[in-house]
Amino acid sequence: MDNMTAALVGGLFDESGISAYARPVLFGTAGDAVRDALPDAVEKCYFVHDDREPALDGAESLALDETNRFASLKALPECGHVLVLAAPFGLAEEDALFHLAETHVTTGYGVSVLAAEQQGFDAEGQPVPRDTHCFAALFTYEMLMKALESGAADLDGLVAAAVAAGAQKGVAVTNKIYAINDGAAAFMAQVTMMQRINFGLVKKGVQIFDPTNTYIAPDADIAPGAVILPGCHIRPGCKVGAGAVIGPNSILEKAEIGAGTTVNSSQVYESKVGEKATVGPFAYIRPQCVVGDGCRIGDFVELKKSTIGNGTKVSHLTYIGDATVGERVNFGCGTVVVNYDGYVKNQTVIGDDCFIGCNTNLVSPVKLGDRVFTAAGTTVTKDVPDGALAVARARQTTLDGWNDRRRAAHEKK
Repeated sequence: MDNMTAALVGGLFDESGISAYARPVLFGTAGDAVRDALPDAVEKCYFVHDDREPALDGAESLALDETNRFASLKALPECGHVLVLAAPFGLAEEDALFHLAETHVTTGYGVSVLAAEQQGFDAEGQPVPRDTHCFAALFTYEMLMKALESGAADLDGLVAAAVAAGAQKGVAVTNKIYAINDGAAAFMAQVTMMQRINFGLVKKGVQIFDPTNTYIAPDADIAPGAVILPGCHIRPGCKVGAGAVIGPNSILEKAEIGAGTTVNSSQVYESKVGEKATVGPFAYIRPQCVVGDGCRIGDFVELKKSTIGNGTKVSHLTYIGDATVGERVNFGCGTVVVNYDGYVKNQTVIGDDCFIGCNTNLVSPVKLGDRVFTAAGTTVTKDVPDGALAVARARQTTLDGWNDRRRAAHEKK
């Protein structure tokens, strides 16, 4: 299967002017879904489009011939085989295009097409598709160039021209093809992708409580033994370890979650959480964070661009930004790392085994050594050495009977 090129032919718009390849499907576009479904044998991908359609990541742009979309394929560089996609589509079987490529190359056919659901066989033993409209066809480069000489304006015409030019035609059959030409079709393609992804993970040993209400990107790496609860969005670039429990109602994006960790009703973006940690409910881990093993990131805690050492507990109502935190640190409720002075984001460093009292403000840049204790309500503006207590608050004053006198005065009025 060497030297294979893919060409995605654009120029398809609905009545409202929305490009078929740009339609949202799961966590990307219809173009992304088709590109990701290409067989491994494809060495280079081209997207045929003009200025009306955005470029497709991972594909080289090829100028669209507005009079005949497929005439643009004449500009393809020479190669062994060309996989032509006439429209974006969703597939019920993940390896359908791989089987098309395998069939085409091993049989030596001049052209092979992908068809949905066969209804029998012809006189030569070839499967006869139920829907004869073609969305994907694989040509030898030489045969594609011959077919393009016919001036055919659709893929069915190109296939027929190849056969007329002497090509043997092969057919690879798949269960269902959802051509994405409008919003309803894009939704059906998304449902098909979700079923394929989610049930594939279930077969692998991942427990998904509600596959119809769980949204997982095709590239997500989820280990057997993980549990995904309803309402979760596991977006591209995520990795989830064995025994982790994600959800309900959690969002992961480019996140790595360690084995045995729980992420409950929380959001983790472009960050790493270690093993046997707990996150949430309602925690928000922003990009460039590293949370160690055995940590607790509790309710209404926000982390930003910070490293949290193993065994540290940040239980609730706390903001930590631009900080390096050691191991086994305990944060009391309402702690704020005051990292921004209106112009510059400054750094805070906290050593191991510290106890940060409730409602402590750590005004960056500041450094706390190991085993530091901050009293509740303290605002720390200077570095604190190892083993010290930091207290920065006014002394309490108690005025006996003050409130009783105040109440009595108001009652007289």
